[in-house]
Amino acid sequence: MTDAGDAIEALRWRDEILGVLFWLRGEEIMHAASVSELGGFLVAEAGVLEYHLERLTAEGLLLRDDDIDETDNTRYALSPNGIREGGRVFADDFAELTGSAHGECGPGCSCNRHGAGACQVPIG
Repeated sequence: MTDAGDAIEALRWRDEILGVLFWLRGEEIMHAASVSELGGFLVAEAGVLEYHLERLTAEGLLLRDDDIDETDNTRYALSPNGIREGGRVFADDFAELTGSAHGECGPGCSCNRHGAGACQVPIG
């Protein structure tokens, strides 16, 4: 793979991991996850996930729980910067589903005077 291909792949994994960890945290499913737990959400070999989790930890986006749990798995959680980035990724990924629809716009929207066709709020 080229250097550009490696960089794109690293960005893809960054967004995938941060988005999943943000979702798991937001839904109160789990605050931190091990490689094996993330493997249930992200299709990858354990070594690939561990490599990217460690890379994101070194970048300050994840925190590693070095306490070994009963299954001897290190767990990873979002750092404050990871929470911000994970939230951005999650919002970008689900913008079509969470965006405003006509009728959710404010009183200053031109649709209030000129009908739905003039609505300034983008619809999906």
